[in-house]
Amino acid sequence: MSNPETPKYIATDERKEQARKLIKDFLQEQHTSIYRLARMLNEKYGRSASDSNLLNKLARSSFKVTELMDIAELFGYEIKFVPKHSIEGHEDITLKS
Repeated sequence: MSNPETPKYIATDERKEQARKLIKDFLQEQHTSIYRLARMLNEKYGRSASDSNLLNKLARSSFKVTELMDIAELFGYEIKFVPKHSIEGHEDITLKS
């Protein structure tokens, strides 16, 4: 049950756009579409994810973490939290003084 006094998290438009781009770029790298993704999710997980449902989630940037984990798994990936400064072994020069 949520507390009415607790402010609801609202993502910025910039963060939503970053999330949309992340998913769209990933799907493009996998040579697939949101439509094929819906079919794949239905086949593997028995989810009733329709094309329009996924398109709406993409437009709103409202995927659940578990949904993203399922999508990653379909293509042989996993989701991890990785420090920004150590991505692919490159240090972020902005962190140095």
